Amino acid sequence: DDFILTGRAGAWAGQDWNTGVGVPTGWYYWLPPIGGNDGVLANGFENTVVTNAVSHSGQYSLKFNLPAGRAAHDGFVGTKRFPFNGGSVTTTISAGDIVRLSVWIKASNLVPDSAAKYPGTWAVGFTPLWFAKSGNNDGYNNVGPGNDYTFIFPNATSFDWTQYSLDVVVPSGVGATALETRLHVYSTFVGTVYFDDLTVQKVGSTTSAGNEKNGVPKVFELTSNYPNPFNPSTKIQFSIPQEASISLAVYNMLGQRVRTLAQGNYAQGTYTTTWDGRDATGHVLESGVYFYRLETGSIALVRKMLMLK
Repeated sequence: DDFILTGRAGAWAGQDWNTGVGVPTGWYYWLPPIGGNDGVLANGFENTVVTNAVSHSGQYSLKFNLPAGRAAHDGFVGTKRFPFNGGSVTTTISAGDIVRLSVWIKASNLVPDSAAKYPGTWAVGFTPLWFAKSGNNDGYNNVGPGNDYTFIFPNATSFDWTQYSLDVVVPSGVGATALETRLHVYSTFVGTVYFDDLTVQKVGSTTSAGNEKNGVPKVFELTSNYPNPFNPSTKIQFSIPQEASISLAVYNMLGQRVRTLAQGNYAQGTYTTTWDGRDATGHVLESGVYFYRLETGSIALVRKMLMLK
């Protein structure tokens, strides 16, 4: 039967969708508060459905429809865990391999001005998570990094089906044996988006022959800042797999840019920069949570950090 698991003092809920409500068994969502589709309708997530209104292929797609004026909350629909080896999987995937996540997106009712002003929170994207086990009764055993990657939409109020792809490295030394991909809508996003044809594919390995042995990165990466929490400064490291125009900036909880740390054309390589807790005018900011966002091409990577004074 359909059921819902509610916790965190009523602030969040996770629901295990099955075919009775239109989603294959094992897929689930996490929408605030109390599940979103279950009687609390102020946040826009009550409009998250599997629909046959449009599709990239087949008959169905996943639809987020988030209205203006909704409460600011993240939400996601997460896939079943994808085991690297065994079962129906025919390609061996191991630590250090490069996996490509791809999804087709169609969007309308977008607000380009908001996307430009609040890129840290006005966005949708992938959150790939790694797990030690993938069985139905294995519980929540995530390991390794949990990065938020955001998609950079065109400067338009709508666009037709477009494929967004991301290459990620299977983490080493943490016992990861499965991958879950979350289709993520961030806290201030307004608009209608459809997701379809999500695929996971092995495309290479960081241990294969090539320049990786000389420390040249093969994927777009943004590491956890160190130290975190920090006072008064913290270091941020990022990797560029090929020459690209990039932007690395810090945002506050509202998604407003407070400081640009790096911008311009960068050669392939790994770079480290330092943030001293000040805004663009040199003013020392208040303690709290901040985001740092690395942007290039059609993908951006976002991480959180905590400043304590």
